[in-house]
Amino acid sequence: MPLPRLADLNAGEWQEHVRFPGIYWKNLLTTEDNPLANVNVVQVPSGGVIGRHHHAQQVETIWVVSGDAVLTLDQTDIPFRNGQIIAIPIGLEHALRNEGQTMVQLLTFFTPPLG
Repeated sequence: MPLPRLADLNAGEWQEHVRFPGIYWKNLLTTEDNPLANVNVVQVPSGGVIGRHHHAQQVETIWVVSGDAVLTLDQTDIPFRNGQIIAIPIGLEHALRNEGQTMVQLLTFFTPPLG
């Protein structure tokens, strides 16, 4: 059996998010690595916004690797800071904005994986 692939936050190319201009992401772990989930790293620059959206089939777990943001869950804004993690249930509308002066970096885990 081959050893699992080791993912590196610093490797790979950043891509601008198709739905959220100015937001960049890269895939860390795909369904080839884990058939039950995928993992991405996301960068939200100062003033950047990930607009309101929901996932009809995935739980999205988000860990703030660095920086501070404001997370909107349905109609409620909450501070979302470095070192915090949250699991957003299937169907819950959410958004995120960076009101700080530094880049916010997130790890996002989708279970089951995004199609």
